[in-house]
Amino acid sequence: MACSFAWAVDIPIANAGFEQAVPPCGAGAFCDTAAVPGWTKSNTTGVMGTWRVSTRNFAAGAPEGVNVGYIGYFGVTQGSLFQTLSATLRPNTAYTLVYSVGARADAIAFGGYSVELRAGSTVLASSSSPTPRTGTFVAGQVTYSSSNAPAGLLGQPLEIRLTGLSPDAQVHFDKISLDATPTSLTSSASQIASGGNWKTSLTLINLSAAQNPVKILFRGDDARPLTLPLIVTQQGTPLAVSASSIDRTIDPGATLLIESEAPASSATLVGWAQVISAGPVTGFAIFRQRGPDGRDAEGTSPLESGGDASGLLLPFDNTAGFATGVALVNPTGDAVIVTATIRDDNGAQTGLQAVALPAMGHTSFVVGDRFSVTSGRRGVIEFSNTAGGVVKGLGLRFSPFGSFTSIPATAR
Repeated sequence: MACSFAWAVDIPIANAGFEQAVPPCGAGAFCDTAAVPGWTKSNTTGVMGTWRVSTRNFAAGAPEGVNVGYIGYFGVTQGSLFQTLSATLRPNTAYTLVYSVGARADAIAFGGYSVELRAGSTVLASSSSPTPRTGTFVAGQVTYSSSNAPAGLLGQPLEIRLTGLSPDAQVHFDKISLDATPTSLTSSASQIASGGNWKTSLTLINLSAAQNPVKILFRGDDARPLTLPLIVTQQGTPLAVSASSIDRTIDPGATLLIESEAPASSATLVGWAQVISAGPVTGFAIFRQRGPDGRDAEGTSPLESGGDASGLLLPFDNTAGFATGVALVNPTGDAVIVTATIRDDNGAQTGLQAVALPAMGHTSFVVGDRFSVTSGRRGVIEFSNTAGGVVKGLGLRFSPFGSFTSIPATAR
C-alpha cells in the first residue's frame, strides 16, 4: 500500500527506434524497406518505411541504432505513421513525448512535420518544431497534462502520430519515447495537536475515479518532521505506528483515517499536516480535548485545498469569556512575515502586528494573548503574506464552559 511521488513511468512503444525491420543492404548503402513493424500507415499513396541511413545523408548517422523511419518522396503525397499504445489516458498525469527528427543532406528537401499525442481520435498536444539543420537530427518533445482533461477522454487509448506535411519532400524520425508522471496535488490541515489531553483525527476521502497515491507529512512549528504516535485505519484494519509521514494508496471513493493521541501526561505535540496526492482528495480534521472531568469537547475543520491565496480573513470573539485561537501555516519554501491587520466589529482598524513564519513552518496561539488589543472585543483579523505568497490557516472558538468549535477562515 506504499506510494511515492515524482516518478516517471516509461510507456512501451513498439519499434520505437525503427530497428525491427532489416533493409536488404549492407552498411553505408542507400537502402530502405516499406516495412515499419509496430506502426500503421495512414494511406497507401504516401511513401513511408524504414531506411538504413548513410553518413552521406546524415554525417553522425541515426540518433539510435542504424535505422530511421521516413515519410515522403518525390511526386507523392505525404502521410502519417501512427501507433495505438496499450496505455490509456490517466487522470492527473503529465505526459512527455520525446522524438528525434531529421533533414537529409542530399537531393530531397525537408518538408516540415507534425508529432501528435492523441487519446482516441482527439489530439491532446502536438509539435512542429524544432526544425533540424540539413544533414542532422534534432530532438523535440510534446507535453500534455491531464489534470483538466474532460472525463470522456480518460481511459481512451493513447496514440502517437508522426506526419510529413509537404509533398515532394521527406522527413525522418527516430528514438521515440513517452513517459507519464503523476502530477501531485497539495492540501493541508493547518493544526495537529497530540498529547496533553489533545487528540487529532484526520480523515481523507479519494475523489478520483482511480486509485490515488497519497503522502501525508507531519511538520512541527519549525517545519522539521514531527514524529507522532499514529493509528492508521484503512479498509477496516488499524495499524499502530510512530512516524512523521504516511504513504498509502486509497481506492476510488474510499477513506483513510489517521488518528494521533500522545499520552495525556506528555507535552502537547503541535504542528500541521501536508497532504500530497496524485488525484483530488477531500477530508477534515477533528480536534478533541479531554477536560479534567473526563468529558470531551470536539471541533472540526475541513482539509484546506491547494490555492494561491496570500491572505485570510478570520473573525474573532473574545467577549463574555470566549477566546479565539488561530493556527497559521506557511506552505512555501521561503520564510515570510505575515501581517495581521486587526479591525473591530465596526470595521475600524485597531492594530497591526507581524507574525514570522519559517519556510514550511507553523504557529498557533490564542488571539487575545498574542494581540492584546483584541482582549474583550470582537472583530476581524486579516492575515496577509507580505511577500505575496500563500498563507493558510484556521480558527477555533473556545467557550468559557469548556467546549470549542471551528471558525471558518476566508481566503483572500
